[in-house]
Amino acid sequence: MINSSGINPIRILAGLFVIAVLVLGTAQKGFPAENEIDATLKKPFRIVLSAATGSTGYSWFPNFDKSLLKLKKSWNEKPETKLIGASGKQVFVFIPLKPGKTKIEMTLKRPWESSIAEAKVYLVSVAPK
Repeated sequence: MINSSGINPIRILAGLFVIAVLVLGTAQKGFPAENEIDATLKKPFRIVLSAATGSTGYSWFPNFDKSLLKLKKSWNEKPETKLIGASGKQVFVFIPLKPGKTKIEMTLKRPWESSIAEAKVYLVSVAPK
């Protein structure tokens, strides 16, 4: 469709769309995604997740390659407020055993149920010392 001035508005919109995609795509490069972790060999790193506490029964469970990572410890932090049903945090401390790339799959579920309420995947890159 060409209007009376000889300009095709569809081509202009398509061109603007392509420019927007290119600009936004290059602006995003160089920034790691929220789920990417850069770690160093033998140096601990943490994953902190929001978790329902109390009587809900939900907990985060990690699944990872035990030949590449070691779960040093994990614990629950209480909510900062005394409100009923407030969520706390679940903290996991991992130690990289070998350089390379791996992933940690975290699932939020009740231990006695097979269904998963939420899942998160963390991509871990381990650099030598």
